[in-house]
Amino acid sequence: MHIYLSPHHDDICFSLSHLASRSGGDLVNLFTHSHYVAVALDLPSDPWAHVEAITRLRREEDLRFARRLRLVRHDLKLLEPTLFGRDPFDATDIEAEVASLTAQLVPLVLALLPAGEPEAAKLFCPMGIGAHRNHLSTLLAVRAAYETLRRRCTVFLYEDLPYATVRAARETGLRRAAEIFAGFELSGSALPLNSDDSARKLDCIRLYASQLRRPPRATDFIPASGAAAGMHEIVWQVRPPQA
Repeated sequence: MHIYLSPHHDDICFSLSHLASRSGGDLVNLFTHSHYVAVALDLPSDPWAHVEAITRLRREEDLRFARRLRLVRHDLKLLEPTLFGRDPFDATDIEAEVASLTAQLVPLVLALLPAGEPEAAKLFCPMGIGAHRNHLSTLLAVRAAYETLRRRCTVFLYEDLPYATVRAARETGLRRAAEIFAGFELSGSALPLNSDDSARKLDCIRLYASQLRRPPRATDFIPASGAAAGMHEIVWQVRPPQA
C-alpha cells in the first residue's frame, strides 16, 4: 500500500506521478483552499467567491489526475498561507501550523494504513525542497509523528518538483532534511523514466493547466541530481538510528 502526501493539488503529479502510476494508492491533499493560478482567468471579483472558484478548479484538475492513475483521493481542506496574509515562503511561527497539521493528518494516515505488516506499507512525504511553508510543515509533521508512523509503514521523502530542478535549492533542501532527521539514515533512490514514461508524465502535468505558465517540458521536471540523463523521480527512505 502507498500513501502520497501532497501539500497542494499538483505536488504528487509534478514530483512523483510516475511512481504513483506504477503503484497506485491513496492521495492525501493537505492545503487545498487556494487563490493561486499561474494564468489569466475570468474569475469572480468577490474575494471569497474568487477563492472558491479557484479551489473548485484545482480540485477538478486533481480529480482528473486521480482518475487517470486510479488513486483514491482525500482532501484535508486546509488554507494556503496567502489566505491568512502570510507569504508562502515565510516559515515564521511554523510550529503552530505543524501542530495543527499533525493533529489532523496523522489520524487519517493511521486509519488508511493496513493493520500489521508495516514493511508492506509506504508513506511518501515531501522533502521541503524550495522551502514552501506548506511543504516544510508537512515534512515537520511527519518528523514529529515518525516514531508512531514507522510502526505502521516505511517513510520516504520525495524531492519536490519543480523546485528540485534548481541545484542550489535542491542542495539546501537536502541539507535541511538531513538536519530535521539528524541521526537517521536517508537513503536515496532515483527512478528513471523512459521516453514513453516521460510522455505520460507530461500528459499528467498538463492536467494542471491553471498552474502552468507555459506548456510543460521535460527539462522543467528533472531533479538537478545528475542521477539520470532524462526525467527521473527521487525518493529517500528514512531509516531509524541503529540501536
